[in-house]
Amino acid sequence: MSTKLAVADACCALNILAMGREREILGALEMTIALPGRVIPEIQFVWLPPNENNVRQKERISIDHLVASGLIQVRELDSEPLIDAFVTAATLITDTDASCIALAGILQVPLISDDGKERRIAKSLFPDIKLVSTLDLLHDASVILDWNEHTLTDVALALRWRGNFAAPKRDPRAEWYNGLLRLRADDKV
Repeated sequence: MSTKLAVADACCALNILAMGREREILGALEMTIALPGRVIPEIQFVWLPPNENNVRQKERISIDHLVASGLIQVRELDSEPLIDAFVTAATLITDTDASCIALAGILQVPLISDDGKERRIAKSLFPDIKLVSTLDLLHDASVILDWNEHTLTDVALALRWRGNFAAPKRDPRAEWYNGLLRLRADDKV
């Protein structure tokens, strides 16, 4: 089994964790996620669904189990090409996003990001970069794992509430995801 490497930005790394099936998803996709070291401090909390008083709390999370299993690799920008790419990207976007763009671009691996600005900058600096969204991961893993509708809607709801995720309007899978959320809402009526 060949494992594919991809770089995830902080938001997408949180989204993967928020779904609550990170091992299953990454395993099905045969994917290892590379994270620049400067992204790690941003991956600390997911949200809980609203309680009976409609108040949401944060839940502390860790990526240690994924690092230990090799599903996540923490990478530093430790070469001249990585540093140069980072400096260029950092003139256009935040340092954390710039580090993700630099790492994905120099390693020539997909960048997992839902941020429109980050995606545009990545494409302008690395025209051949492959861009992947959170919903691409969810959809592709659900097909490979042959999840039934109940499981798929559970994962979509976890992404919605724990990841505080709303599908970007321009994401081609936005309507599919929103439909999953509506399915569960219809079940409760």
